[in-house]
Amino acid sequence: MKVLIVGSEGYLGSVLTLRLREKHKVTGYDMLHLQDVRDKPLIESFCKGKDALIYLASISNNDLCEAKPEFAKSINEDAFPGVIRAAREAGVKRFIYASSVAAYGDSDRVLTESDPLYPTTPYGRGKAYCEDYLKTHPSEMPFIITRSASVCGHSPYMRWDLTVNKMVHDALKTRVITVNGGEQFRCHIHIQDLCEFYALLLTAPIELIQGQAFNVVHKNEAVKETAETVKSMIEGTKIITGPATDERSYQVSGTKANRVLAWYPWRTIDTAVSEMIPHV
Repeated sequence: MKVLIVGSEGYLGSVLTLRLREKHKVTGYDMLHLQDVRDKPLIESFCKGKDALIYLASISNNDLCEAKPEFAKSINEDAFPGVIRAAREAGVKRFIYASSVAAYGDSDRVLTESDPLYPTTPYGRGKAYCEDYLKTHPSEMPFIITRSASVCGHSPYMRWDLTVNKMVHDALKTRVITVNGGEQFRCHIHIQDLCEFYALLLTAPIELIQGQAFNVVHKNEAVKETAETVKSMIEGTKIITGPATDERSYQVSGTKANRVLAWYPWRTIDTAVSEMIPHV
């Protein structure tokens, strides 16, 4: 299969590209190579002849989204309709959109794919906008939405701002993990498990997945529990707890992926921590 990965050089994209090249002909598209999703003629040329498109591109750091809202919106929202149009006109047969659990917003219970989206951050609002665009602008091009949990684990292009990754980085660099609050829940998925899910979506029967959203998650866990896990694996680490600066909780169910696709992630937070330790 000829696959275009938009956002191929990022934290997830760099790992996914290597994974999919084992069985597919993969073309990358990324700002790192001056390939901008806002460049309509360029994205149109890259879509031609592709069987599938996996759309990872976004400004994914929420602090940056808040600091530069117009820039973030131009990437996370405004460029999206043009990409959809280019993919549709090129005859792409599977469009896989990388959304996020951030699209759900804050919740005090475990959410499923049938729950409404109430994003509370600029990043989450961008994801919800793109999901809504796919659903309200129907075409013959099949689409699938992945709402991934917070990703953890090693990548050639590391992000140290993600929950587990930041804890590992801070523990190794300073021997201190700072937890603000700690009762908040976060959900997690190992980067390799997420890549395997994308690989599955390329080959799964289209009638099972067309127009569907899937939560991709291994575990929901209180932040303080995650900190204790990292502490237990990095000798000499201590945890300092302060007042909560962000009380939002994200908890989602992964049972739909289990039921529809018989897919179960198996890599744990411990796995991610052990893999990252040599690279800090």
